[in-house]
Parts: sequence; structure tokens; C-alpha cells
Amino acid sequence: MADLRRLNEQGVARFAEFLEGITVNAGLSVPTHMLTDPASSQEVSTHITIEQRTFASRMDAGEYLYNLFSKTDPTGLDRDPGVWAWLSLFYFDQLCPKQKDGGRRPGELARWIPSGHAFRYYRHLLCGPYLIFRSYRDAPEKARIILCGPLDRPGDFVEQLASRQDLVQNKSVIEAATLLYYDIEKGRPKRGAQSTQHKPGTLRRYVDLVMQLDKTWDLFSMTGPELLTRLPREFDPYRPAESNA
Repeated sequence: MADLRRLNEQGVARFAEFLEGITVNAGLSVPTHMLTDPASSQEVSTHITIEQRTFASRMDAGEYLYNLFSKTDPTGLDRDPGVWAWLSLFYFDQLCPKQKDGGRRPGELARWIPSGHAFRYYRHLLCGPYLIFRSYRDAPEKARIILCGPLDRPGDFVEQLASRQDLVQNKSVIEAATLLYYDIEKGRPKRGAQSTQHKPGTLRRYVDLVMQLDKTWDLFSMTGPELLTRLPREFDPYRPAESNA
């Protein structure tokens, strides 16, 4: 366990340097000392204890972080880039595990240190699941399609849906996507749904069609099942059985 802190400006810069360096030198040691070093991190306004735990999925992480932050006063900790950078470093080995070749692939900096437009926060490996869970806290199962994956591999559904403000905030769009593409028995997206081509009924076709429907229908006023009734027959192979009647 550890007390939550935040990386200061120097800490964020050093963490960014480490992320860049580890892509070419897998032997670099993870700078965990920065978590408590006053030169790179500082205390936050509210005392929160963080567990060093393994998360089964983005859903698991989002729920854990939501429960932590929801117990605190509204101090804006969950909007502090330094806090999310600190958490990224704290859980680094889980967020960026070693590959079979011994290397690590941290990816773009936004996955580790949120910055800029608020919706870039959805790209963050921890803040993204937290924001989605918080938004769907009354029924998080409706967002399983963008919360079911592992933390280190968000997947194409997150890229196509959660990175777009007009989509991720529309609960009917996310619920309908979950109904279409989430395999309840296997706990993962249905096979074939993530084709990188715009094949009939697949995720990219869904995104294209939803963007068109939004021009004519008030999708925010619908439920997920109601949105399914607006989709053409090309989506039938992915519809829940009760929706194909």
C-alpha cells in the first residue's frame, strides 16, 4: 500500500523521459523512487491509500478508482494530470508488462500522462476506465464493450468509441454497442466485430451509421435497445437473439 501523491512538473518530465527511453532500452529500471521522492512528487490535499493490486480488466480498475475518488471531498484530484501520472508509475508493471522478447511498449504519452483536451484523458490507461465507470456507475454493465479488456491493451472498441466525445457520452450508443458486440459467455468482444475494414455489421460500420443517424434522430433520448431497432439488417449476425425476432 501507499499514500496517493502526485508527480510534480519535474517528476512528470522525468517520467516522460523514462517512457521514451524504455522503448529502446528495456533494461532501464522503473523509477519507482519518484513515487515518494519530494524532488519529483508531492502530497495531495486528501489522504487516500492506494493498494498495489492486479486488476482483472478495465472494469475492475475503473470500479476500484471510482470507489477511491468518490469517498473524497470534491477537490479535483481526479482531474489532476500529476495524480494520473503518479498512478501510472505506481501500476507501471501491470500497465506495461514485459513482452516475450523482454521489451516494453508504452505507446503514446497520452496513455500515461493526460494533457490537453479533456477527452484525451480517455486515452489514459487508468483515467479512461475511471471516467467511463463513473459515467455509467448506475449500470456499468451497459459499457462492458469498452471496459472488458485488459488495462495494457484497451483495444479497438476503446479507440473507436471512447476516444470520441459525441459517442462515449451517449449512453444509448455505448449500450447498443455492448448488446451487439459483447460476448457474455466469453467475457470479450464477439469474433469478427473488430475488423479494420468497414465490413457489414462490424464496429466501424456501426460508428459510421451512428454518426449518420445522429443527424436525424435524438440518440441521447433513446435506450440501447431502441437504437438497435434503427439499425439495418446487416447487423443481424451480431444482435442479441431476442432482437432478431
